[in-house]
Amino acid sequence: MMNRRSPSRARSARSPWLAVVLLLTILTGCGGQGDDQAPVGTPDPTAASTPAAPTATLAASASAPGATATAVATATVTATASTPTPAAGATLAATRPPPPASFDAGRVALEVERVAEGFRQPLFVAHAGDGSGRLYVVEKGGTIRTFDGQPFLDITNRVRSSGSEQGLLGLAFHPRFRENGYFYVNYTDGAGDTVIARFSRGADGRGDPGSERRLLEQDQPASNHNGGMLAFGPDGFLYLGLGDGGGSNDQYRNAQNRGTVLGKILRIDVDRGDPYAVPPDNPFVGQPGARPELWAYGLRNPWRFSFDRATGDLYIGDVGQNRYEWVHFEPAGSPGGRNYGWPILEGANCRGGACDRAGLVTPVTEYTHDSGCSITGGYVYRGARSPLLQGAYLFADYCTGRMGLTHSR
Repeated sequence: MMNRRSPSRARSARSPWLAVVLLLTILTGCGGQGDDQAPVGTPDPTAASTPAAPTATLAASASAPGATATAVATATVTATASTPTPAAGATLAATRPPPPASFDAGRVALEVERVAEGFRQPLFVAHAGDGSGRLYVVEKGGTIRTFDGQPFLDITNRVRSSGSEQGLLGLAFHPRFRENGYFYVNYTDGAGDTVIARFSRGADGRGDPGSERRLLEQDQPASNHNGGMLAFGPDGFLYLGLGDGGGSNDQYRNAQNRGTVLGKILRIDVDRGDPYAVPPDNPFVGQPGARPELWAYGLRNPWRFSFDRATGDLYIGDVGQNRYEWVHFEPAGSPGGRNYGWPILEGANCRGGACDRAGLVTPVTEYTHDSGCSITGGYVYRGARSPLLQGAYLFADYCTGRMGLTHSR
């Protein structure tokens, strides 16, 4: 486990709690421009030399972010054939090839429908993959409830949620949850530091607060950019997202420092080791000065990421600073070790003048703060009810409440 310390903590002015569920998953923003010191809208000196790219559009307006403090706003997304209409504002620049002809964003209309309510600051929905059909709602203050409002876990007495980006931030069920009863959470503790912990299902079918086993603890020098996502990949390993330590401009110089887990996505084996093992094929195993848990680096605040359940591709929504928001794409079968560029780049754009882009992986989609301020990464749609959405990647922006979509691979 990490050594503990008690540094001074910067405060974020942001309130990142957009309670909108896309495809039965709440997409809630975190990060963005509020804590940043550089002026918004500063021209990018490299923009003129950046080639034009295909575009994806913020396709619909969802509920306003300010209306969600105590009631859940959950939503389903439906797609219907329609006459193409302009988006409510924004165009997203994409750097991948045009989508296949079978996917046409102009034919997709997104609608928001409230399907549940009564939750307090909901920020994520998950299922256990156990065949029960139950959905579990994560509430920022430290509780998890089923979709019908029944309590599942309460750890409010050990969660610090006073900061807008603090709280109980993530949930992932073990792929064999039905057999072993294990599930994993990401939260900020009483000191504001990140805790990744395993809990067990009790005899009553609920999570047992007394079963906590901490896998990883990480000091957080500021109250924002805590990341929060954790998800099991197609390989059975647990992937964890941690922000760069907070503040602005990566002031703690963590994202490019492979000696820390901050500003990274980690990959660990929770079925071996004590408290976990490092997969031997992780990209930085055996490299001096590098944490072996690292899978990817150069990230600002990977608040939400997901795996395409059909292809295994990884999509990372990384919250920007004061000009851009973006999505990174990592194809299935990647050996890891990618450098996604922060803080050399903000999205695909050099910060503070020309920069050396060698070895940096740029986003597949980005949009400017003329269109929003804080992205929440989503999911590739693989359902059967909305054929026109098949293969589309859906996400949201906290500040505008808009939902967006772009093509997948």
